[in-house]
Amino acid sequence: MLRKNALKIFVFFLIALTFQSCSSKKKNRRVVIWTNNSELVQYIELFNATHETKAVLVYKENPAASLPPQKNELLPDIVIAPYLKNRETSKNFESLDFLFDRKYLKADDFYSGLLKYGDIFFTIRLLPVSFNLPAIIFSKENRKFVQNDYTLTPENIFEISKNYTQRNSKGKLTKIGFSPLSSDDFIYTISRMKNTEYKESKKHLFTYNKENLSLSVDYLAKMTMLDSLSIAESNDFVYKYLSEVDTKRVLHERTLFAYTVSNEFFNLPPEQISKIDFRWFEDAGLIPVEDSIITMGISKTVSNFQESIEFISWFYDTDTQKKFLELKNNLTSDRIKFGIAGGFSAIKAVNEQVLPTYYKNLLSNIPKQGSIRLPDPKPVCWNEIKTEVIIPYIKESILSCTTEKDSETKKIKVTQNPVKSVEERFSAWRKQNPEIK
Repeated sequence: MLRKNALKIFVFFLIALTFQSCSSKKKNRRVVIWTNNSELVQYIELFNATHETKAVLVYKENPAASLPPQKNELLPDIVIAPYLKNRETSKNFESLDFLFDRKYLKADDFYSGLLKYGDIFFTIRLLPVSFNLPAIIFSKENRKFVQNDYTLTPENIFEISKNYTQRNSKGKLTKIGFSPLSSDDFIYTISRMKNTEYKESKKHLFTYNKENLSLSVDYLAKMTMLDSLSIAESNDFVYKYLSEVDTKRVLHERTLFAYTVSNEFFNLPPEQISKIDFRWFEDAGLIPVEDSIITMGISKTVSNFQESIEFISWFYDTDTQKKFLELKNNLTSDRIKFGIAGGFSAIKAVNEQVLPTYYKNLLSNIPKQGSIRLPDPKPVCWNEIKTEVIIPYIKESILSCTTEKDSETKKIKVTQNPVKSVEERFSAWRKQNPEIK
């Protein structure tokens, strides 16, 4: 809260300075930017120091939910935020095809899939800014268990973890390979990998594939029973030991693996990163990009069109983003440093040539253009729906499962017992959040 208030104070101070410095000019050259990403403050400071046009940052808790803007507020020229791609929000942005037609930007500089992500009704309205990827971490002391050099699949984790379980003389668990119940984000990612296909819906806000969600629960229940563990036993172990942060769990070798995301991993202190190895988490040859892709668009309320083009052209220049990283590297250690706007850049050259100079474990380990899988469009409130509806449903469904092993095939049969459905949970959530349309 203190940091957010400080950011708002800075924003108003920046606006005041901008108006003061430009008051003597015939035309006030500025570009108004809405965002919820505090890192943009650093970028705007750099832009303002090197350009006659001045950028004005307006902080919004959820910019996507603030569109269309109200007439009594400072209208945006540019919006930079996650969850801008959906039916209700996308219509608030201008076409950006001209940026490529007139050579302000080069399509080849971007990851092609990310660029297509901003394509809405056959025209580019949103430009990708940054993205994050899931990863599996483990102690370097346990490298002997991991033969894969680049990625791990759910099946790899299942197989590798089988023989890691240890018990004490009383039969109590002291180590396990991995438990899906230890990470909410992991169980959600598995459901995405299994094609549950969460996506926005005009009528119901979102839709999903019921059958594949059920298959995801089955899969996760079996994965929870690694090396003859029961679901209850695995859950008890999670409750007892896994309140530790992910890094401590793997460094103490309480678990072989832990799930994380790129921005969380690369923001760890260097002394911890030096003791940990990682592999990208993939399925069927594709690494699923996190839902919260940050994109940028020119608002239809734009009143400073040329200035917006000037900012965008500058922002996507490789040398500019190199300067961003140089500036962040010189900041004190308590500031977020990883990548561009908290993630990998949408510009290939920045990830391939610049980021590895700051993060040595990215050398030869940058995801290739065709190796990432983009998420479907989500409603602006998706993070809340995921956290308060989807994940609780999956966890409760796993814990409700009963299992038995076939005496002949040795395969585990999972029976899901009834729990409150996604629809029931979502209906209750909407009643608690009547402002969500």
